[in-house]
Amino acid sequence: MPAIYYQECSYTNADNESVLDTLLKHNVAIPYGCRAGACQACILQAEPKLIPEDCQQGLSAEQTRQGYFLACRCIPDQDMQLQQVDLQAQKIPATVSESFLLDEHTLCLRLNCRLRWRAGQYITLWINNTARCYSIASVARLDPFIELHIRVYPNGALSKPLSDTVKVGDSLQLQGPLGRFFYLQDHAEQKLLLIGAGTGIAPLIGIARDAVDHQHTANIHLLAAAKTDTSYAEPSLTALQNSAPTFTYQTSDIDNIEKTLSTEFSNLRGQKIYICGGDEFVKSIRKKCFMLGASPRNIITEEFINFASKADVASSDTDL
Repeated sequence: MPAIYYQECSYTNADNESVLDTLLKHNVAIPYGCRAGACQACILQAEPKLIPEDCQQGLSAEQTRQGYFLACRCIPDQDMQLQQVDLQAQKIPATVSESFLLDEHTLCLRLNCRLRWRAGQYITLWINNTARCYSIASVARLDPFIELHIRVYPNGALSKPLSDTVKVGDSLQLQGPLGRFFYLQDHAEQKLLLIGAGTGIAPLIGIARDAVDHQHTANIHLLAAAKTDTSYAEPSLTALQNSAPTFTYQTSDIDNIEKTLSTEFSNLRGQKIYICGGDEFVKSIRKKCFMLGASPRNIITEEFINFASKADVASSDTDL
């Protein structure tokens, strides 16, 4: 079994065990968040030729050249000498400009910072050594802030302090932006169907506003799934519908979302589909849209990340 050398100690890596899991198993303090390769909190460095494939996804070409990799995705096939990465140098300061509730359980957080982003991408937000990923609902050309819609969980490791203790004027740190879940301007005549569950609606609002601002000529329809027939984002959706002739929306109980698709969107051939929500939601809706005629290349998805490990179900922030 490969050996991992880190901070003057060596650890044996078990079969099919990631570098992150090996270090955590031996009580080595290392920053981490999603454990799925999205938040980039667990970046380490090694000799590039020792790094296995598929553990540098999402990193820049320069980071890859320098031997950066994601510890949560790296399953070694040979001995590796690891080095720490200065995460602080990769973080960007942001100031809280607004913080308010959209409904009883959903926080709207607006941040001012020097960052280029596209509506629909996500950032990794930090408080001390805790990291979580949140999608961007604002549009850079239209809004002077990054807007996040955050589901607040009673024991959320980040959502709870963001809701209870973080105030306007406070400074936070973030990484990003990350992801390719955003509007593409190449086919303005192509119908857009945006489907989201819970706060998965947030990036879709940004994508819809971005498309409208780019004068997308075809219809843009957003289908918002919730546990009830109402969505936390309904005021924003109504305002956009009233101001943009090409945009419409509807809400649906999440348990009836596939039935709604079958009865009201029976032919999705030629349409571009954006889907955002939990893993199972995205998987089932992607399959349903394909069965209704959508081409796989026209289905763009973003999945929530479950940050709760089996050993830490209390910290169950799951937004992306």
